[in-house]
Amino acid sequence: MRKKVAVILSRFPYPLDKGDKLRAYHQLKYLCLHYDIYLYCIHTEDVSKESFQIIQSFCKEIKLFKIQYFDIFKGICYSLWHRYPIQVGYFYAKQIHQKINIEITNHEIDTVYCQLSRTALYAKDFKGRKVIDFQDAFSTNYKRLSEHTKGIYRLFYTREYKTMLTFEQKMIHWFDACTIIADFDRSQIEGSEHKMTVIPNGVDTGYYSAKKQVKKYDLLFVGNLSYLPNSHAVLYLVQKIVPLLLAKFPTVQVNIAGADTPKDFLKLGNKNITISGFVPDIRDVYASAKIFVAPLFTGAGLQNKILEAMSMQLPCVTTSLVNFSLKATENKHLMIANDEQAFADQIISLLQNEALQTQLSTQAHQFVEQQYSWNAANEKLAQLL
Repeated sequence: MRKKVAVILSRFPYPLDKGDKLRAYHQLKYLCLHYDIYLYCIHTEDVSKESFQIIQSFCKEIKLFKIQYFDIFKGICYSLWHRYPIQVGYFYAKQIHQKINIEITNHEIDTVYCQLSRTALYAKDFKGRKVIDFQDAFSTNYKRLSEHTKGIYRLFYTREYKTMLTFEQKMIHWFDACTIIADFDRSQIEGSEHKMTVIPNGVDTGYYSAKKQVKKYDLLFVGNLSYLPNSHAVLYLVQKIVPLLLAKFPTVQVNIAGADTPKDFLKLGNKNITISGFVPDIRDVYASAKIFVAPLFTGAGLQNKILEAMSMQLPCVTTSLVNFSLKATENKHLMIANDEQAFADQIISLLQNEALQTQLSTQAHQFVEQQYSWNAANEKLAQLL
């Protein structure tokens, strides 16, 4: 008889427009080969019939629990009262917790696997084996955000940093095992050495493969643009890097694409900058650019967009922060820059040297193909459950 695993998510894992959904999708796809999967999704957005059917093929059963606005309000109050991170309360509703408990009991679940701190409260009292995926060191992420914001935002992120720091320790205590995407993030969480397993993200190099297409853009940035580290990166690119490039290349073309584009970002568009927003097939966007640039100075974890760009043989320029988790070799697999002038210099060197572009992109593709396999990562997860 196959082991029964309950998976609790804070978002439905399709379409693949956010990093946590991409990770959950590939994990479910692999785990269903070994276990009977019972999926419980807390969600705020409607799930299309097509999306449901795609994920249903991996699961024995799927139950959806939509968080209502009043539940969110109560959950935030719950977080404030218990000194939990706001996002933990945002996704927590007592009546949903009770329903999930009933489902887990009725199906005689062997192991519960939770994704992110948002779902921790739903499983912490489960009597069987329970595993939680931290994904990133969110306390570190919040600390960086508090240092890069001002006013009420700084107060908010400082609170989230302090409460998440404590909550991460609670999760280590509550759960039998924990996972995280990168060694660097594990090193940021105190006391995680013996309970935390690194399960990296992967990239489907067959799906994200080089395409012959006209290179319409010199530079590309891709990401969920409602995510603050990404929005900061876009503003940094547009306001600090592009002006330096224009002095050398007055016709430089930049494309910014991704889900949940804020309306204010549309105003950034001009003759040199295109704001594409959401696109149905992100591979077309990657294929239309010469260079991928990711000036990320906040955030944590392994960046899926970097893996995808490297897989599609785009030379990448990013920060040391991003490469802490990626562990690529500088000037072999990608280029590193940590201020606007360094970004401009690296980009200019690539734009002026097509042979360097080809060399870097070829080695980048080989790197992700060898180091970032979904199957290898998810085999470790399957053994852990």
